[in-house]
Amino acid sequence: MATNYEYDDEDDVQDTGITQLRKVNRALEKRAKELEQELASLKTQTRQRTVKEVLQAKGLNPKIAAFIPQDIDASEEAINQWVSEYGDVFGAPVPAQEEAKPAADVSAHARINNVVATGQPPTVDEDAMAKVLGAKTREDLDALLGL
Repeated sequence: MATNYEYDDEDDVQDTGITQLRKVNRALEKRAKELEQELASLKTQTRQRTVKEVLQAKGLNPKIAAFIPQDIDASEEAINQWVSEYGDVFGAPVPAQEEAKPAADVSAHARINNVVATGQPPTVDEDAMAKVLGAKTREDLDALLGL
């Protein structure tokens, strides 16, 4: 019969150990739920603050944040993209389309490229330099400068 008492003692020890483990497990699960709730709250606060700051930086009313879908990422780039796409509904300025550059700029670039490719300075500079080098007296230089 002594053997039965040993099993009873072992069963009691096992039951006590399992009970303690269950208590610890419940406490850990409760703490995990608290931390998850705190994390969710912090994420919400961070998102709200980021959205508000981006809207204010664009000069828009922060109340527009209520209309930004929750599935939009809280990053500044994602919010800017949403405002660019839907901002006209709320009176946000529409980014201007870049206008085509006039043909004069194209011809100016062509002249610059030609000079760079040939390595020759324009003829205007050659004429001015020839006049400066051709001056024999100070009065000739003063006349070139308009003095």
